[in-house]
Amino acid sequence: MSWVIEALAVTLGIVFLWGLFAPRSQWRTLSAWLVSNPGAHEPGGAAYGWRRLLSGVGVIGLLIVAGSAYSADLARQPRPGLPETAVEQMWGSPTPSLVDRAITPLTAVPAEFVEEPLLGFQGFDDGHPEYLRALPVFTVLGDANMPGYVGSPGDRSVSPIGASSLVVNVRGPLLCIPRQVVVIESETAIQIAIYYGLRDPLTGAAPDHVVGCPLEGVVTSSVLVPLELSGPIGERVVQNLAGEAIPEVDIVE
Repeated sequence: MSWVIEALAVTLGIVFLWGLFAPRSQWRTLSAWLVSNPGAHEPGGAAYGWRRLLSGVGVIGLLIVAGSAYSADLARQPRPGLPETAVEQMWGSPTPSLVDRAITPLTAVPAEFVEEPLLGFQGFDDGHPEYLRALPVFTVLGDANMPGYVGSPGDRSVSPIGASSLVVNVRGPLLCIPRQVVVIESETAIQIAIYYGLRDPLTGAAPDHVVGCPLEGVVTSSVLVPLELSGPIGERVVQNLAGEAIPEVDIVE
């Protein structure tokens, strides 16, 4: 059907342009045969002027319709993806938020919280990348100080990033928060686990964190957790508590 509309539009365009630039030729070709004496019934200058005016309006109308159709067609075309930012190249999309807290890790596993998978780490033996300071702070529904949130605000004049030895990327359920961090260091390995749970209620019984923060949750948020170690990473292997290596993510500037 589209070709019929296009053919009609082209035909109307030709007729309008003919009437705009050569109204007399158009009348003689299309209308003169309807009268017995074309010379005596030929329209005057005013009639040709109106024909030009109407033809011009028709040309403008066709151009508007054609432009609108072209714009709509462009809007339907798939657009090339925007280039990834450095943060997206490192940690994927969406941009992760940062746990901007001073964290004192545990060395024993908490039973009531949910251990979330660790997707990558980045070590800072050679200095901290600037992009970390530009990341949004981790919040839940706009709240950055949830009851039970791991760590403490600490001295707000000094960012925890400055004291950290690495950051670990974790994706936890959207409405849950990091509750505890376990770090076990040895001469050959650094084992890390991050546990999520629900925020503590202001009143009432403690929530069931295992049920409220399922591992198979579909909607998750990407979070970077900075951690301070007892010494440089060096040649030590960074692992989860099961002894599986956590992928190292190169710094992209």
